[in-house]
Parts: sequence; C-alpha cells; structure tokens
Amino acid sequence: MRYSLAISFLLSMLLAACNGSQNKNHIPLAERFDPETQSYAFAIPNLPPVPGIPGLRARDCGQCHQTIYQEWRLSTHATALRDIQFQAELAKPDSPKWICLNCHIPLQNQRQHIVTYLADGDIFQPVTTENAHFDEALQREAVTCATCHVRAVSDSSSVIIGPNGSQAAPHPVQQKREFLREMCQRCHNPQGEGLTPNLICWFETTRELADAQDLVKAEFGEQRDCVDCHMPAAQRRVADTFLELPVRAVNAHSWVGSGIPKWYDGYDHLLERGYQAGLQVEIRDVQLVGDDSVHAAISLKNSFAGHDLPTGDPERFLLVLAILEAADGKRLQQDSLKIGQEWLWSPARKIGDNRLNFGETRVWRVALPNDARANKMIVMIYNVRLKAENARHMMQTQGVNEAFLPDGQKLVQELGEHYPFAMVIYREEIDLQSGQRRRLNSKELIALSRLEKGKPLEERDY
Repeated sequence: MRYSLAISFLLSMLLAACNGSQNKNHIPLAERFDPETQSYAFAIPNLPPVPGIPGLRARDCGQCHQTIYQEWRLSTHATALRDIQFQAELAKPDSPKWICLNCHIPLQNQRQHIVTYLADGDIFQPVTTENAHFDEALQREAVTCATCHVRAVSDSSSVIIGPNGSQAAPHPVQQKREFLREMCQRCHNPQGEGLTPNLICWFETTRELADAQDLVKAEFGEQRDCVDCHMPAAQRRVADTFLELPVRAVNAHSWVGSGIPKWYDGYDHLLERGYQAGLQVEIRDVQLVGDDSVHAAISLKNSFAGHDLPTGDPERFLLVLAILEAADGKRLQQDSLKIGQEWLWSPARKIGDNRLNFGETRVWRVALPNDARANKMIVMIYNVRLKAENARHMMQTQGVNEAFLPDGQKLVQELGEHYPFAMVIYREEIDLQSGQRRRLNSKELIALSRLEKGKPLEERDY
C-alpha cells in the first residue's frame, strides 16, 4: 500500500513513454526521477468523473461534507497556490516551476499543460502537452479534496478513497486507510538530490518522527504519525446531511501546523482550528547579580511536536529574546538565541543545526547588563518563517504569475502588508522589583502577532 501512489505514477509514465515522443533526447520522468522516493516529481494523473457526484471540486464535496469543507477552506492547503512567498519563489529564474507546482496544485486536472518528458533529462527543459482535462476553478483550490480522496479506476471513472467503506454514500468508496495516512509523505517528506544549486526542498520530518517514536510512546501512550497530531479525530458524522450515518471518529481537516497563516486574516480562526504551540517554556532564577547584571535561566522543551522543532523548511527558526525594558517601554538591553538550521547558499549547504529534538530540554542562561532604568524583564519567542533581510530581496522579485495569484506583483512588492513573516508564540513579563509575572495567553499572542502587519522591515526583531 505504501507505494501504490508511486506505482500509479510509474504506470502512467510508462504508458506515456509507449505512446509519446520518439525523440531520443526526450527522457521520461520515470527515468529521471524515482517514483517511489521522489513522487513529488509526478503530478497525480488526470482524474475522470466520480459517479454520483457533480464534480471533483471541493465545493462539490462540501454539499454533503459541510463541516470538513469549512475546515479545509480555512486551511493552508486551500491557500497553497495563493501563497505570496511561494509565488515569489516560483518567479525566480532558477525555479523548476513544474516541480514546485506538483505540490501546490498536485492534480493533472489543475494543470493547463502536462509535463511528460525532460529534454536531455534537464529539469529546466520540460516537454509538455496541452491538457484537455484542465479545470481552472479546480486549480484555484490548490491542495483540494481530490488530491487525497479521488483516484482513477478506469479511463472513464474515478472512485472516492476513504478511511471507512460506505453503503450509504451516493458515490463509490474504496477503504484505504493506510494510503490516506501516507499521503502527507508525498510533499512533506520529499527526498533525493539537490535539484538546483539553491533549491533545497526536501525535509526530514518523517525521519525525525521515526527517531522519536519511543519517546512519543512514553509521552502519549502510543506511537503517532502525521494524522494523529495534525488531523485529530472528533465524534461526528462524516457527511452532515446524511443523518442516518453513525456518529464516529472523523479526522479534522484543518492542518494548523506551526500556526503562521498565509494571510493576516488567517489569525481570525487560528484558535478554533486547534492551534497550540509545541514549545514548553519556563523562566527560572531571575535575579540581580551584584549591581552589574540581570540573570535568568530560560528552559525550552519540545513537548508536543513529535519531530524536531522547528521542522520542514530549512529557513524556519525560533527566535528567543530576553529584554530589559524601562517603564516607558523603551528597550534598554537585550540578548537573543536562535534555534534552527544555518545554511549557506550558491550552492546551498547546511553548516549548522541546533533544533530541539522531541522531548529535549535546553536551558539558555542569559545575563543582561543592568540598567538603573530597567523595571521589567521580558522573554519573547517568535516562530519565524521569513527574515526581514530575505523579505527585502523577495520584494524585488519580478515576473510573478498573476494567473496563479491575481495582483501578485503588487502583493509581492507590499509583502509586509499582507504576509505574516513570523508569529509570537510566547511572551512573559517579570517585574524586577516585585517579582510579579504576567504571561500572555493565546489570544493576546495573536493580537501581538497582528501588530507585525505593515511594520517597517528595519523595525522587526527578526
């Protein structure tokens, strides 16, 4: 079951090889990429209609699966194509666009042109054919229901893939739980070569989770995979309009992840989607040492993630700030700790990695020069996906594809107005005189994160 998706890709590519180009310089994708370990290089083959439903679009599914549809509609998956940072990256001259799109619009039905070969095996010379099954509205849905839940069973029909079989559904259903649980791997665990000198788009989240399974079981009483944490189950009907269906465990389709939304209005629903930080923080031993410095021990534990923290995109990091502040809010002293990976570019290469393994506790002992005006110590932690320095370069990008992102060029130029670079995941204030503490709750942290909107790049902490 693990490689059933990869096998379908391989078969489709072999069929194309039999019926396609006779040019010896045109290399089939299945010869250039391994369908089992590099499935991201293959779009999911065109899907014919599913009998019994009006279409393949999410809104078609949402007629019955109303709650799941609303969860998906607010998810990062639904905005994967309208991602401003992604579109800026896609516009770079050294971007192999067709490969990147395989994860942001994974279905061939979402592609106006299908890549069948590579000229001389070069990823920058894709050989394409016009796609008669292209659906522009489906393209806008990005990572949509059919990405995981629909597969072709013949040239003329497809079937719904579900975790449970059903005799009541108006459409055919195949039960393939393992297939669904492994779908995350296709794009969130890409492996293999560095495709270009600057494209490092493979992650090690699956290995990190596998390495931590003994600790995960000790902490939670069972081993866990992506679905257990990112799609928690609740008791409900899988299709709201079918009252005869049993109420049973149905997975959420919110995929809240690290919590940083793609647009600022994404903060509106973050808590109802189930967001919680994976980091446990404790501040101890805050004291004035002599008259010279303020000391503290800041304990950071990866308590909930199951994988390294942060994981995925190598540019993500946690920024921990320890600040001495005056009564008027002026920062007097500060120190910082960065937790993440360090990379050099052109060519891309990792030179450091101090991320927190699951279950790991790290204590940062900070000493700030004392200032007579200081009345409080603040510890604040950002979850950062885009540094201001990198954003400055990104905002100069030209050639954004506005068919994918309407007004995309303007949105990239105004990146800081629309796109959250980071989220505040922790803030605690400690009165240096009384020792009284105030820790911000989740709603307050979101309100603080919203204040980053439109902030000049030079004024950002990251």
